[in-house]
Amino acid sequence: MKRHILVLLTAMFALSLSAQKQEVIASAGGYNSAGGISISWTLGETIIPTFSAGGLILTHGFQQQLIVTTIEENLLELVNVTVYPNPASDVLNIKFEVPLDGAVDLYLLTQQGSLVLTDFIEATTVEKQVNMQQFPAGVYFIRLVKGKLSNVYKVVKL
Repeated sequence: MKRHILVLLTAMFALSLSAQKQEVIASAGGYNSAGGISISWTLGETIIPTFSAGGLILTHGFQQQLIVTTIEENLLELVNVTVYPNPASDVLNIKFEVPLDGAVDLYLLTQQGSLVLTDFIEATTVEKQVNMQQFPAGVYFIRLVKGKLSNVYKVVKL
């Protein structure tokens, strides 16, 4: 009887070890051994399975995926807005097809979401210039807000 229990416990232990195998997406790693001690290391992140159904994303573990599906575009639905030049170096132009019927708030955000500039565009404006010289090169987002409506534009600063 004891032998059967020991075999059963050993089998369960072996199965639990194989079930806990971790896989890693690695960008670097290495192995070193000296004086009877060996060290291996991996720079990367653990692969965590993801399941999705109907817009709901489930992952187990400690990490959640960041998925950007769309950039909001609902401000001035009937007015074409052009943001140029893109990429920009000194000045960024925001041009409206027709004059605005009300003031619009303008926010310039870094790729990490930090607010670096707040401005507004007055009613009846057709074109607005944003001075980009003071900002370091990188990816920025221009957010135009009018009431509850907003548009977001991705801009690259050289």
